[in-house]
Amino acid sequence: MHKHSIRRLSAEVLTAILLTATLATPGVAQAATTAGEPPVAQVSQPTSSQPTAAPNQVATNSNPSPAESTTETQPTGLSTHAAKQPTSTATSSATSVPTTPLTNPAAIKAVVQGKDATEIAALIKSGQLDPNSLIQTVYQQINRENPALNDVIYTDPTNAAEQIATLQQNQAQTAPFYGVPLLLKGLGQAYKGYPATNGLTFEAANKYGYTKNFVQQLQKMGFVILGETNFPELGLINVTSSLLNGAAGNPWDATRNPGGSSGGSAAAVAAGWVPVATGNDAGGSLRIPASWSGVIGLKPTQGLILGDSTSPSVVNFVETRSIQDTAALLAGLTNPAKQTLLQAVPTNLKALKVAYSLTSPVGTPVSLEAQAAVLHAVAFLRHQGFTVEEKTAPVDGVKLMQTYFLGALSNGSIANYLAKQFLHRNLTAADVDNGVISPMTYALYQASRKAPQTIRATWQNELSLVQQQMTAFHQAYPLYLTPTTATVAPKNTDPAFLPADVAKLKTIDTLAFPDQMQLIYDAWLHGLAKTPFTQLANLTGEPAISLPTYVSASNLPLGIQFQGTRGSDQTLLAVGKLFETAGQFQLRDQWLAKQAQVPTIDQPGTAEPTTTEPTTPDQGATTTQPTNPEEPTTAEPTDPDQGTTTIQPTTPGDPTTAEPTDPDQGATTTQPTTPGDPTTTEPTVPNQGVATTQPITPGDPTITEPITPNQSDTPTQQAVLTSNQLTCPDTDAAAAFQNDRPLPQPVNRSAQTALKVSHQLPQTGNQAGWFIELSGWLVVLSLLSLTLWVRRPQA
Repeated sequence: MHKHSIRRLSAEVLTAILLTATLATPGVAQAATTAGEPPVAQVSQPTSSQPTAAPNQVATNSNPSPAESTTETQPTGLSTHAAKQPTSTATSSATSVPTTPLTNPAAIKAVVQGKDATEIAALIKSGQLDPNSLIQTVYQQINRENPALNDVIYTDPTNAAEQIATLQQNQAQTAPFYGVPLLLKGLGQAYKGYPATNGLTFEAANKYGYTKNFVQQLQKMGFVILGETNFPELGLINVTSSLLNGAAGNPWDATRNPGGSSGGSAAAVAAGWVPVATGNDAGGSLRIPASWSGVIGLKPTQGLILGDSTSPSVVNFVETRSIQDTAALLAGLTNPAKQTLLQAVPTNLKALKVAYSLTSPVGTPVSLEAQAAVLHAVAFLRHQGFTVEEKTAPVDGVKLMQTYFLGALSNGSIANYLAKQFLHRNLTAADVDNGVISPMTYALYQASRKAPQTIRATWQNELSLVQQQMTAFHQAYPLYLTPTTATVAPKNTDPAFLPADVAKLKTIDTLAFPDQMQLIYDAWLHGLAKTPFTQLANLTGEPAISLPTYVSASNLPLGIQFQGTRGSDQTLLAVGKLFETAGQFQLRDQWLAKQAQVPTIDQPGTAEPTTTEPTTPDQGATTTQPTNPEEPTTAEPTDPDQGTTTIQPTTPGDPTTAEPTDPDQGATTTQPTTPGDPTTTEPTVPNQGVATTQPITPGDPTITEPITPNQSDTPTQQAVLTSNQLTCPDTDAAAAFQNDRPLPQPVNRSAQTALKVSHQLPQTGNQAGWFIELSGWLVVLSLLSLTLWVRRPQA
């Protein structure tokens, strides 16, 4: 072979080696994905353990359409590309617009994955999606995944198809959410022909005979109603579980509860079945499940939403996955007559002073993870230019909750009224043993019988005091930040009420009224300890929002709550948009996509540090935080159901509210109107939307003296921990927190992941150097081999 041929061959070999090394180097290869961004791929969801008891079968009004039996060829996992975006704001530019609407379920699922209602409506209006094919695909997903979760309890495919036909006949393509699927909460949001059970076993066959104006407005906005979601009996507790419908499962972990009382709706949004589902809130029932399910939960200003009373009671709204959907729905569902309640967003949002608190208003433990979620938000806000101070609201949280539970007594009287309609008798303690009624519903009924006539005045006086205190507080601090929930979602094996308390509740009729209320408080404390922050906004009528900004070390979501002055709903949305735009939201599909990028990670929750909880001025030096930051050790087991008894805060024990008439249904209706709501023109379901009223039990059962008004905050406000101003612009810089006493360091999830992975693979930033070094050695070896080959002895 000639020498020039040898040299040419050697050059080609060398070029090939260099090109190979270059393409293997991150940041140089243009064919590879951008550093930190995964390639577009389907990522299968982690398998969650199933509940021990088989969930209830979804009731269906008609047989599934033929399209529901179509076999999907697309994997059921989440698209990491779509999920990575902090907010879904536009269809991917890489997606080609088909000339005809998509009809294949797998293709439809791939297109709508991770998108909000606004984007899905745009795809339908542009002709890329067929609404009938879309709802069939959603029904398929619900039928496939819901048996393990029990979040949807009723569907009606035939009615959904009729709704689409009506939209098309009315040429409603201009409606903002034209053709978008939606699920209704099964409590308090009447849709004609749908179940109207109130979660009571003896109302299992009851149906709504009318459609609530709130639901009618959703249909005018273009939504297509697919079915009802799970909720607890009368919406009384902060988890979703009932004798009638069973316990709901959390999409993040099917063995845990999604929260209550709008738990089925929040879970349906988190699971990706629908982008929007309705709920209601009288004590946290939109915000608690939003925190535990990782979605957005806004409780609007009292009286702002169509059909809602202006008096503190139930507020109807929705669970969503984006701020733009939340804002559009707030605008569309606002009562035109109450539009003046809304305040304009300040020109300089960052001029609003923010107060924050980390301690429970009723003295119960707050997990380190919940505190870390708030501290991350504090650091983010300070980096954005906000002034943030640790300051507690001037409200006596224990007294507030005691007053709050007086309002819950109306649930008991309503339950007994319905029992007389369906069972033709009063409720008895035997009904608790026989699985007819929950022990707390029975206890509330018995206490309502002995309630003195002064209860209404007591309740109203406390409301006036709290509203005055918060009005003054907001003069200095327009925004108030706390954890939404004190712990991560509880296990479904955690009882709503402890067995010892249940035994006492069954004999509550033998006690005097003050002792009855103390027992109710004590029994409810088990659940209230998990969610003591949400009730304040209900009793003041102020808006509050839970934002999905944090995921715990065991991969469970935790929300943070902002509360503002009456009418500041749009300001809260502006704050939420700030977090969303900066990529602070942790929606489930986005979180799974991020987890899928890590090749190997230790099992979640195995490296949780043992930390001593900081001693707060209100808690005393003897309070210590459990070693597991998510599930604080309390004197009693954590109770998922406890702590959410918020029904219409109507006057408890008022005989005039026992048998309200229903203007929409007529005199024969069994749906009692919520007492004390003269402005409502449609029937209000008892406890309607009373999403969760946390019991007032003082966090420490040994406390016998009432907490003074200045010592404890109200349910949404936590006692303050004083810390100096954070100057570090990084939310992960826990060292920048200079506190007057020890504070838990925020758990840096990204740092944890990086540390775990570093033991197995080089970091992305180090891969380039590693490959360059390898390439250099390959070049040297190639030149050496070439030199030896050229200089070999000639034959």
